[in-house]
Amino acid sequence: MTNDLTNIPPDFRVLTSGVRGPEGPAIDSSGQLHLVSADGGVILRVTNDGEITEVASTDGRPNGLVFNSAGEMFVADANLKAILRIDKKGNSEVFVDEYEGTGLGGPNDLCFLPNGDLLFTDPIRRPQPDPAISPVYRVTPDGKVSAFANELAYPNGIAVSVDGTQVYVSESRAQRLVAFTIDKAGLLLDQQLVRRFREPGNPDGIAVDVEGNILQSLPGIRAVAYVSSTGDLLDLYHVPDWAPANLAFGGDDMKTVYVCGAAQNSIYEFRHSVEGAPLY
Repeated sequence: MTNDLTNIPPDFRVLTSGVRGPEGPAIDSSGQLHLVSADGGVILRVTNDGEITEVASTDGRPNGLVFNSAGEMFVADANLKAILRIDKKGNSEVFVDEYEGTGLGGPNDLCFLPNGDLLFTDPIRRPQPDPAISPVYRVTPDGKVSAFANELAYPNGIAVSVDGTQVYVSESRAQRLVAFTIDKAGLLLDQQLVRRFREPGNPDGIAVDVEGNILQSLPGIRAVAYVSSTGDLLDLYHVPDWAPANLAFGGDDMKTVYVCGAAQNSIYEFRHSVEGAPLY
């Protein structure tokens, strides 16, 4: 394991620049990379050559992005305080914007469970006693919302394990990565600590490979940690950007990792030895 700030990941390069507040990388069913411009309020498609095309607009501050099996985009928008559903033509509608009669605070990241339910984080949801203590939310396809794990310290990135039995959540304020078991009803149970990171790691985005290991972005130290499902630190890659945020697997062989670098308004890519896990 290498743990110094000269450990650049293999074949690291800048894919494209000039995206204002890049976040939420996601791969559609045809293998194309999409991401959001949080500061621009738009959804972008990026080719392998780094060419950028705007495909939709939220007029808010989009953050997390994920595709469902029908090819629709679901976007967590912090300014609109809602999860949006966007069809293939770019038309958007509010999918969920409240829980038990109270509006959301600023949704961050999201992912799908194997059964089609959507999970999302909303780290500034509750005003009291601490605005950064919040749960994970689940939304059924018909829009029914429920909440789990109510005491997470700034829940941020979220992803499902390769076998679909666990959900990983980054707790940015607690400097840790935690996991929950998914039962047959889709409930999240048995919170477990995967790994605690040293301050000021500020764990953010998560991506999982087919061997069950996890790439965890740590913008506070300009790094991406490669962690086993049991929390062992396998490697620590330095990313020369002040804020490597979310990340995703893609490319023809699913061994390319795309990293959104918010500080430099750039998208980076590097090669990983193991292919990324398919998303649900």
